[in-house]
Amino acid sequence: MAFDDVADRLLGMVLDVGSVDDGHVVTTRRSGTFGVVPAEVATPLAMALTEVLLNAVQHGLHELNGQIAINAVRAGDRLNVEVIDDGRGLPAAFDPTTSDRLGLQIVRTLVVGELQGTFDIELAAGGGTRAVFDLPLLHE
Repeated sequence: MAFDDVADRLLGMVLDVGSVDDGHVVTTRRSGTFGVVPAEVATPLAMALTEVLLNAVQHGLHELNGQIAINAVRAGDRLNVEVIDDGRGLPAAFDPTTSDRLGLQIVRTLVVGELQGTFDIELAAGGGTRAVFDLPLLHE
């Protein structure tokens, strides 16, 4: 499945669903390419990406102007995806490995458990939040 169009549609959908019309502007951009992603990877990847994007809109950029960027890089049989926002960042005591937030548990289950990849979330350089998926693209 060609995933670039899927990612672009997810960006638009998340802004529509997750935003409150309070006069604040959130812009989005995607760089790099997902390319063709196997069907068994595409659905859980779309679900995990949606959850991270919703977190960025609802928590990181709530009542703020800002930007969300998706950077996708293919390297051999791997896909690296970064979602970076320039919002509030993570709470000071936040530990992604022990977080009981349902959204992050869902992302971790999909990316690590189902797709056998890695998932990390951290403060972005310059502020905001950076979430990273690194996935094997098996069965292409």
